[in-house]
Amino acid sequence: MTEKKNAHTSVRSANAHAKAATTKAKETTAKAKDTAGEAETTAKTAAASAATTAAHTAHVAADKAHVAAEKAVATGRTVAAEAPKKAAAAAGSAWVALKARKVQAAVAGVGAAAAGATAVVLRRRAARRRSPLARLTGGRLGA
Repeated sequence: MTEKKNAHTSVRSANAHAKAATTKAKETTAKAKDTAGEAETTAKTAAASAATTAAHTAHVAADKAHVAAEKAVATGRTVAAEAPKKAAAAAGSAWVALKARKVQAAVAGVGAAAAGATAVVLRRRAARRRSPLARLTGGRLGA
């Protein structure tokens, strides 16, 4: 009978241990499900955050590219608008210099002619002032 009692106690003890193990397994499974749910939520949140950040970064980069393109277009327009003006100014300056050169050449010619005429007139006046004695002596006698 003692053996029966021991066997019966062993079975009861085994049943209690099995129930405790089953309960522990259920609790562990529930915790694992909760952890998996939290991990899934965290992963979804991280993915959404990464997508938002990437979209924002792409938007900022597109804005910067747009601003740079606008500046380049404005600079190109300015250069294109200024180039004909500069070319016209250079051509005008060259034409004025050419005209001035012609005028300068004419003035120089007139000046040279005037100087030559003045020299001839002065020479004649100087020759008329001398007396025949002064001319004969080379201006030493008779002023």
